[in-house]
Amino acid sequence: MARFPSRLVTKRLILRPPTPEDAAGVLAAVTASYPELHRWMPWAKDPYGIDQARAFCADSQEKLKQGVDFTTLLTLRDSGAIVGSSGLMGADPAVPSFESGYWAHTAYTGQGYVTEAVIALTRLAFEGCGAKRVELKIDENNRRSRAIAERLGFEWEATLKASGRDNAGAITSTRIYAMFDLASLRE
Repeated sequence: MARFPSRLVTKRLILRPPTPEDAAGVLAAVTASYPELHRWMPWAKDPYGIDQARAFCADSQEKLKQGVDFTTLLTLRDSGAIVGSSGLMGADPAVPSFESGYWAHTAYTGQGYVTEAVIALTRLAFEGCGAKRVELKIDENNRRSRAIAERLGFEWEATLKASGRDNAGAITSTRIYAMFDLASLRE
């Protein structure tokens, strides 16, 4: 697989790996969005503090060096503000395939930033990394995340019934969306 770039630039965003200097900004974005993130993100089950933000930044850097994951912060091109995070994770070089995921700062939702980032990352997966599959795993009840997958042309491949528990302890089901080439990507 090809190496990941140092950053991706879109019309409004710069997608770049987090650095140790980003920990405070990550913490601020997560803190401002915690009620929404807590509902959907397994990593937001427990309180999120500066230690977790630092660990996220360090882990992202380490996995990037290993060529395993390309976790990025979504930052505005004009101000550098952190508006979320997305990436390509769980690289399987035997296929090759990736899983993608995303979250948005609550103050920036509904503005198309996550959609813009997922388009850029999906293009990178297929064009830059030779992917044959990009997959999204989304809680069945997370309608906003499902809408992004469906709008972009990801195929709803399966629903894993009673596949886990959410952060409140309720049994959840997971929808698997996949894309197999760029011909399916709707921009």
